[in-house]
Amino acid sequence: MKEKSNKPDWNALFEQALTQPGVMSKAYSVFHEYSLGNAFLAACQLFDRKLPLSPIATFNKWKELGRMVKKGEKAIQLVMPVQVKIKSKEEEDEAGITGQDQGAATKTIFILKNNWFALCQTDGAEYAQDVAIPKWDKARALASLGITEQDFKSMSGNAQGYAIPNEKKLAINPLAALPWKTTFHEMAHCLLHSAEAQMADGEMLQRCIKEAEAESVAYLCCATLELPGLEQSRAYIQHWLGSEEQSDEFKKKSAARVFAAANKILKAGECAVDGEGVKNV
Repeated sequence: MKEKSNKPDWNALFEQALTQPGVMSKAYSVFHEYSLGNAFLAACQLFDRKLPLSPIATFNKWKELGRMVKKGEKAIQLVMPVQVKIKSKEEEDEAGITGQDQGAATKTIFILKNNWFALCQTDGAEYAQDVAIPKWDKARALASLGITEQDFKSMSGNAQGYAIPNEKKLAINPLAALPWKTTFHEMAHCLLHSAEAQMADGEMLQRCIKEAEAESVAYLCCATLELPGLEQSRAYIQHWLGSEEQSDEFKKKSAARVFAAANKILKAGECAVDGEGVKNV
């Protein structure tokens, strides 16, 4: 008699991902999002110092996050708006200020401040990126699928990771809140959304569908391996789909793609899956 599979019902899990309430992760709003100009300015300074691109924050923010700026590190300069009081009649006239507002008006000026440091300039707790996952080996899975992991090169601390699907490359933020879930998500992008991957209906997929597909793969992988993050994953999927109508369409067109990608990822890491694949797919 064939042994009964202990694997969860993926059809039921997929339905739950689209319908059950979730909780949007706070990890997407921990860091301030800098303007394009300030991001470019910070990148130039890091390049001049031969430092890698990495998330940036103020001295106090790093301290709040349990990290300390290394002794002797030079701060990064960014442009900041500052409100100053208008002192002269000439300045009031230039600003078009008259009547009761005179003498109490302010104007905005922009100055350079030295108050930011990159992650690579800090010390702190070890990153959780290489946490061991029972029954699944990340290095083996990446090698089997031909996906390469590279260093995270972004100044956005809120970005949990990114993928370059056409090159089958991914990077995970060392500060990612749920690095295992992000790894599955970015692996799914590499499998489903590269130039050679077959798209639904032969057309380019919208970003909302790509994100929902990748996160649905992560949801199934986390559920199968009994890893945390399912509530956050459901919120992410439903956020990108936006409506019940979009979810119904997604269920019809993307379910098979999602199941196939999740199965490939789990089998590539030698998860305890039998030779016929995960059951109920």
